[in-house]
Amino acid sequence: MLRTLLSYFKTVPAESKELLAAIRGMTGVRPYDPNIYLAAFRRKVDDQSQKNANMRYERLEYLGDAVLGVLMAEYLYDKYPNGDEGYLTSMRSKVVSRKALNRIAVKMGIPDWMQHSTRGRRIGTTSVPGNTLEALVGAVYVDRGWNDTKIFVHKHLLDAHVNFNRVEKEVISYKSLLIEWVQRQKKTFEFVVLDENGSQHRNRFTMSVSVDGEVQGEGSGQSKKAAEEAASRAACQALNLGRREPSRSRRRR
Repeated sequence: MLRTLLSYFKTVPAESKELLAAIRGMTGVRPYDPNIYLAAFRRKVDDQSQKNANMRYERLEYLGDAVLGVLMAEYLYDKYPNGDEGYLTSMRSKVVSRKALNRIAVKMGIPDWMQHSTRGRRIGTTSVPGNTLEALVGAVYVDRGWNDTKIFVHKHLLDAHVNFNRVEKEVISYKSLLIEWVQRQKKTFEFVVLDENGSQHRNRFTMSVSVDGEVQGEGSGQSKKAAEEAASRAACQALNLGRREPSRSRRRR
């Protein structure tokens, strides 16, 4: 009660009141210390220098990443009582991947309030929205504690913005999918560079991947890793991998 009362006396910049109202809508919690939430969005408060503001943001992001990982694991543990360790780990990796966190952040409206706007840039080319989401999780944890953070993550983040049926069918890495299949089938595979062109800072690689000596896919990218992933995706499509319907037995009945 006292802490709630004291929150009314926190000094909040007038221009930040709309942001704080939006944060209440995103998280479902009323801030005790609004400045913590402003730090999650890289807003300077009081007499902080930009360096100190950036450091506070990065610390919240670090903490939020750890807290989100634990709460995500707990959520999946309860949601899929028949899921084994490999399945749960795979699902968690998909939901907390940078691409997935960026998507969630966009659905929550986070980019509209970020200090450095991403307007005009493809969200897939920047990790800032997802990083800001992690910082927001860290802010809720520091300000409100574990139980309120759990409600925020489980109800306002995962339940509201993640389609787990779709996530279950997603493939994070086609290269990993291909290698796992090759190893199960006791086959051999090989990546070969077919072409490399461009300047030092604008290289483009084209690679092929063979299974038991037969080329199954080719792909290009700005790095060998990206080209391998593109070639693996083509190979997975040729081999009809990654299209199986997920097992319903893993889900809660």
